[in-house]
Amino acid sequence: MLDNCPVQALGVRGDKAYFLDALGQLRESKDLKLQFLASLFAARFDYLCDAFPKWRKGEDGVPERVRGQFDGTCASNNLWAAAGECGVFNPDNAVRGVGAWTDDDSGLIYHMGDKVLYGGELLAPGRIAGRIYPAAPALPRPIEGGPDPVPDILETLKSWNWTIPDLHPHVALGMIATQMLCGAMRWRPTFWLTAPASAGKSEFQKMIGFLHGDGALIQSTDATKSGITSRLKQSSLPVALDELEPGDERSNKERDIITLARVASSGGEWSRGSADQSSVGGKVYSAFLFSSILIPGIMSTQDVQRLIRLDMNRIENASGLSLEPKTWRARGARLRARLIERWPSLPERISRYRHALEKQGVTGRNADNWEIVLAMADMAMDEALPEPSICNSWARKVAMLVAADREEVTNDADAMLSHLLGQLLDPFRRGEQYTVSQWIMVAAGLPGAPAKLLGDHSTDDIGREERKRQANDLLAQYGLRIYAETEPVLFIANTGTALMKRLFEGSQWAGGVWSQSARRVPNAYRPNSTKTLAGVRTRGTMLPLASIPALNAFPESQSATTKPAAAAEQAYYEEGDF
Repeated sequence: MLDNCPVQALGVRGDKAYFLDALGQLRESKDLKLQFLASLFAARFDYLCDAFPKWRKGEDGVPERVRGQFDGTCASNNLWAAAGECGVFNPDNAVRGVGAWTDDDSGLIYHMGDKVLYGGELLAPGRIAGRIYPAAPALPRPIEGGPDPVPDILETLKSWNWTIPDLHPHVALGMIATQMLCGAMRWRPTFWLTAPASAGKSEFQKMIGFLHGDGALIQSTDATKSGITSRLKQSSLPVALDELEPGDERSNKERDIITLARVASSGGEWSRGSADQSSVGGKVYSAFLFSSILIPGIMSTQDVQRLIRLDMNRIENASGLSLEPKTWRARGARLRARLIERWPSLPERISRYRHALEKQGVTGRNADNWEIVLAMADMAMDEALPEPSICNSWARKVAMLVAADREEVTNDADAMLSHLLGQLLDPFRRGEQYTVSQWIMVAAGLPGAPAKLLGDHSTDDIGREERKRQANDLLAQYGLRIYAETEPVLFIANTGTALMKRLFEGSQWAGGVWSQSARRVPNAYRPNSTKTLAGVRTRGTMLPLASIPALNAFPESQSATTKPAAAAEQAYYEEGDF
């Protein structure tokens, strides 16, 4: 490029060239035509005309310059050459839009659109710390000094009728703080606010919108995944979606948005095909807040594990909050300034809360979620690092909540078994439908098996054995069978028959995927030989019934513990095929 050129070349990718224009914006184009070149230089159009003047023959034959015009061919060739010299450019990895980020040493970078705050200095958009921060519409500036905004924010948060009033307002504060710097976090939980009608859910969304300020929060009541990603572009702005209610089971709208939130937790990459058969995508670093009356039932285990849920109750005789936009925007700006100033202390705060949580038995993904929220709430409230007593107090409250919610978070093996065991079978078409679980109970001779299943049999041993045999023959048609070890085990075929495939049709375990989840059941093992079920030989997985939560009740004469897999497998071979 020419000296002091207001346009900066960044590189090429495929048939596109990338630049920072005279205003600092990221621009890309396949064809560097006259209008595009003029828009690149914008208010510095005079530079473009001076650098690449256009000439014409004068009246006396002497070339003269054409005022207000430039040589498009020459300018285009020079800009293409400059972009080519920069090499291949990947905007998905190199470009960072508005929001919070970190450098390679975890130092905070806050991109405000027209300025970038880095190392205590306000810099012009451009290349900073090895990345490109293009200009964009300005975000609200952090405001240093002034009264502490947190007491007013907390007092207002407590005015809602929370189901856990001694925890949820504090968590809501941590959520707001996390949203403000979400792009700089190594992990971002997904937040979900549930509330019935007249609980003030929409007022809550309005308040956090004021706190973030114009342009600093992406809010919508009717969004799609493509709509969200088109607004995010390369930014790290938080996303708040209201009324994300369960939709038509044939619709993928809610599922796609929830998947995007899952990807955003760790700063993952999303992609989709475009009209010209090329791939369109990018990375997303946003913290998502959903609010609804009900949570859609489409959430997978990995989605639920990323979730922090806030619950409101109905407010009787509720009246709207008196939210003065100017006041709340100023409070949000002061809160953001405090968080930016205290950023270097965040790793130590997280470490202290992680230690406290683990002492209370909150580990793994739960600890990942809660350590961030508690540390950010603490950083918003106090400049000093938290004492162990404070960390332990909040950790105990979180541990009680996590323990209460633990049953809702199942692994994929338990979820697969729950789906399978709950399927209804009516093989004789008599209108008497029993679950797969009940058929297994009959085949295994477990207590609680339906007495009327397969008719009224006598209570003698011959009648019971005949009933078990008939149930097993029926299960075999579905790729299932009970084998009589020291303790009964359930065999699940890997591929299964058409009937078995029908049991998983439309689920995440369709197409034989159920076999992968079956292998994750505790104490499951795979025999080295095939088994014959209803005349079809197949490989599969053996599951001790003691390892299946819904079937782990045994007669008093049987042990509740599972024998080692090797011993069970030996007994299996000795017994032979059924």
